[in-house]
Amino acid sequence: MSDQERLAGAEEDLKLAGFYVGQGLYGIEIMRIKEVIQTRNLTVRPVPFAPAIVEGVIQLRGVVIPVVDLRRRFDSTIDPAIEHLNKLIIVSVAGRIAGLKVDRVLGELRVAAGGLRPAPSMLRADGERSSGSDNVFSGVSRISRDRSDAEMVFVINLDVLLRGGQPGGGR
Repeated sequence: MSDQERLAGAEEDLKLAGFYVGQGLYGIEIMRIKEVIQTRNLTVRPVPFAPAIVEGVIQLRGVVIPVVDLRRRFDSTIDPAIEHLNKLIIVSVAGRIAGLKVDRVLGELRVAAGGLRPAPSMLRADGERSSGSDNVFSGVSRISRDRSDAEMVFVINLDVLLRGGQPGGGR
């Protein structure tokens, strides 16, 4: 394999599922997603003593799934006018299934592997300055959907986001 072929392979696009929480654009690795469903027909049952970001649980095809409200996690206001548009992104993390409640799903985003920058340590949810592996964001990138519109996308580290009782794992 030539050096050019190796470089071309290293520059593959990172495929993300893009979604909005409030005004912020976020992304998660597309291969971690099992499915995306509407929330309006689901009954979310509250769970006593659950972390504040856990809205409750749902039962989907016989499986009980915790629902994490990313609007609460990212301290975003909940707009009742678009509540009916909310989606639940069902993801698999460390052998567990969870649902991420978001305002709106954008679809597939492609980010050049070289275009993903490390997330600044000050973006760590708990303000700690420890290793980058504790950061809820694995990276940040600018994406352009058309020539005039460039937006910043924050790539979420699902392992850290959904790690309960650990730094960055939920409040």
